[in-house]
Amino acid sequence: MQSVNLITNRLNVLISFLVFSTALSAQENSPFSRYGMGDIYPDQHIASRAMGGLSAAYINGQAINTINPASYGSLRLVTYDFGVSIDQRSLRSADLTDRFKSTNFIPSYLTIAAPVNSKKRIGLVFGLRPATRINYSIENIERTSIDSMRTLYEGNGGLNQAFFGLGKGWKNLSIGVNAGLGFGRKETATKISFLNDSVQYYKSNSSATASFWGFFVNPGIMYNIKLNEVTNTLTRIRETYTLQLGGSATLKQRLNASQNVLRETFTYDANGGIIKIDSVFAQNNITGKIDLPLTYTAGFMITKIVSNGILSNAKWGFGADYTAGKWTDYRYYGQPDKLIDSRMIHAGGEFTPNPLGTGFWNHAVYRAGFYTGKDYINADGNGYKVQAFTFGAGFHLRKFRSYDNQFTFINTSFEFGKRGSTVNN
Repeated sequence: MQSVNLITNRLNVLISFLVFSTALSAQENSPFSRYGMGDIYPDQHIASRAMGGLSAAYINGQAINTINPASYGSLRLVTYDFGVSIDQRSLRSADLTDRFKSTNFIPSYLTIAAPVNSKKRIGLVFGLRPATRINYSIENIERTSIDSMRTLYEGNGGLNQAFFGLGKGWKNLSIGVNAGLGFGRKETATKISFLNDSVQYYKSNSSATASFWGFFVNPGIMYNIKLNEVTNTLTRIRETYTLQLGGSATLKQRLNASQNVLRETFTYDANGGIIKIDSVFAQNNITGKIDLPLTYTAGFMITKIVSNGILSNAKWGFGADYTAGKWTDYRYYGQPDKLIDSRMIHAGGEFTPNPLGTGFWNHAVYRAGFYTGKDYINADGNGYKVQAFTFGAGFHLRKFRSYDNQFTFINTSFEFGKRGSTVNN
């Protein structure tokens, strides 16, 4: 199977993914990303994101569900899967007078999957994805007893994950595990300058740049229960109703970090670049640890599968997930941050008008869902809500060819929601 397009040169695509993701991250501006590890990037498949992020118990031959590696045992074809996101945001303050809009085009994931042994239901997956993003530029001007002071807060970076996964299925039970390397960087700077036409003050810059890496493990489990099965005596079409239960977790991680800290005075050149005047303090290669907490998800999905003896596809399915993270356990060089334990509810479903047919629209998969919950960032102590409505569809760009076991499928997802609080922030 080919999802979105065929990857003919895996190494070039992998390098392009890394360069492209790094370059585009600079276009974003999110004040939330100042805290913790930054904005957590959705790691669900595009098909799952169209159903509100439903993924704990989701199995589909047209999507690689990396959230729960127990799904890998259901792989039947070699699959190349590449996802991208177009993200448009409108940032506004509590008084609704100031707004900032941005549009970002960001790679979501690159995965390659293969059934190692279809009869024994063993599947293998390799993947690369962004886990968090840090990018903000916030200016604050306030009056002091001397003059007006301008403070510019800036940050860049994020955490990426390269991983492989293995899944094994039996009659009703499936288990799997993802394991890999998390790596990235975090650059923060605070620039202070006084605004005065007659007196010249030196500008100050306090910056810290950290590089980090560490291994992570993500186990998962699924259990399938057959609820009912009916066969039409005339058409010989069999209808099977199943309940799928699933759960997965990303275990606690400890990242190794190395940080450079700089305190300096500076001025700007004609092009806006920084010219250092004097270093007040500088220390390089400060080693430490970054502790990431346990996160988990659990849920169910009820599905109707129709089969004519040759083809077997889902007619419809719906379900719900609950996800949570113990972010109060987060530590950056031993220090906590303004974080809180997160929780989220995801719910949604999908529907195919005629899963055994051949018509383009009748054979498409239509999806919708929503999610709501509490963000892990708690900068002002009021807590931030996250909620969104999602929908999307999946379409065959090229139908299945039995002689080479190939087809091309594209999944789309649209999301409308909001994040934050209207209380004092």
